[in-house]
Amino acid sequence: MRTAPVTIERVEPRRAADGLFDDFAGAHNQVRAEAMPEDPPVPTPALAARCRAMPDDLRLHWWLVRDPDGTVVACSQAWTDLSENLHLLQLDIEVLAGWRRQGLATRLLAEAVDFSRSEGRTRIIGSTEERLPAGAAFCLRLGAERALDMHCNRLELGRVDRAMIRSWIAEAEISAADYELVAIDGAAPDDLLAPVAELYAVMNDAPRGSLDFEDEHMTPEQLRQGTAMATADGTELWLLLARHRPSGRLAGLTAVEWSPHAPQTVAQGDTGVRPEHRGRGLGKWLKAVMLERILTERPGAVDVRTWNADSNQAMLAINLRLGFAPFVATTNWQITVEQGAAWLAERGVGPGG
Repeated sequence: MRTAPVTIERVEPRRAADGLFDDFAGAHNQVRAEAMPEDPPVPTPALAARCRAMPDDLRLHWWLVRDPDGTVVACSQAWTDLSENLHLLQLDIEVLAGWRRQGLATRLLAEAVDFSRSEGRTRIIGSTEERLPAGAAFCLRLGAERALDMHCNRLELGRVDRAMIRSWIAEAEISAADYELVAIDGAAPDDLLAPVAELYAVMNDAPRGSLDFEDEHMTPEQLRQGTAMATADGTELWLLLARHRPSGRLAGLTAVEWSPHAPQTVAQGDTGVRPEHRGRGLGKWLKAVMLERILTERPGAVDVRTWNADSNQAMLAINLRLGFAPFVATTNWQITVEQGAAWLAERGVGPGG
């Protein structure tokens, strides 16, 4: 491994100049084209809009690696939460194909370890994709723990069994007769802001493998700011809720996003049902009604993609019946900050080194 003649610049995207978004997007989109060649690049204005609309308790940090000409040839981005999971740094490292095996990922890791120590963070987590095997190879050399295997699962909309979808909706009229559906586009209205925020805690039941990730509990203000960030670039957010009529309590949800910058794909987000309301087909009902809407109102969309833990048998059972199939395998890794520091010290690498 030879050491590349580069400089490393740390950036806070929330306050970054416009040109820095161009620099980051230029490198990020090259790596993304390897991982998802089917997808269009992320437009710089969309990236900037989301970064500048980040919630108050979320911090995003970039490190840009520049060659002698000033071109960004590698980058990393790290997220820190100021309200929950205070021990974690979530890290992504991207190195352009022609610059791999030159120590850039190691140097970016050194920056992340140094920053984690300064913030009192004790663990770093990140993910890799099967289409970019260099990422997993680096994690293995580092001695990181393989904590959770996942897939991006894909549903081709042209292959959807619409008769089955309608049958699921009809079945719910019997099995879920005490429930009604509530649709929200964009921001939740004031009267539902707190109940929806509280409902998202159901996602803590999703499998996490051995990831050292604590349960999260959303506040109404976090929901409001999170929605503002998600829609800042023109993305549409659709949320569908199941409400128990006798109690008025929200019982389940499903959410999707559609971006005009990638109109061929609908991103399926969280789907969950409270434990006490399971066994009535609410999950199938929510997914079926949302899928019917996608087919009707987004005729130009080609697919729906969702990310599931390979161990999430309950959700996979529904998705497989809908026609979702494995698309890209991903792996979540974790390492303690001190383990990363020791590995770097053995190689004589520190921040800026």
